[in-house]
Amino acid sequence: MFLSGRYNHQVDDKGRIRIPAKFKDALGDRPYITVGQNHCLYIFSREEAERILGERFGKVDGFSKDPRLDAMRKIFSRGSFLEEDKQGRFTLPSWLTAYADIKKNVVSVGMNNRVELWDEDKWNEYDSALDTDSLFGEAE
Repeated sequence: MFLSGRYNHQVDDKGRIRIPAKFKDALGDRPYITVGQNHCLYIFSREEAERILGERFGKVDGFSKDPRLDAMRKIFSRGSFLEEDKQGRFTLPSWLTAYADIKKNVVSVGMNNRVELWDEDKWNEYDSALDTDSLFGEAE
């Protein structure tokens, strides 16, 4: 799976979105959504979520002072499998829209193995703060 691109769309009054077809096909049935960095949301295919989260947290037993336990609780307690309705929409859990400060306009960004869902204003602020030239480093 290789996801890339950016799409602007809206959340309706009931907290539902349409995932762009290019992403929806790659994410498959019942994609997994959870909190991401910089107050965006991460959406993975079920298989990719199980692989990534299993690799990162699979050996955390909860009985030791493993520092990953806090991250695990945050990610899993806020995670949810999305279900598509008959009109092709997915309802975003309210705790996730609050975390990402999503109001109406959203941006979906393909990020290799996941889709990031951003509030449009937050995305524009984040994106405009990046100096593209500095991201590539100096020529050798």
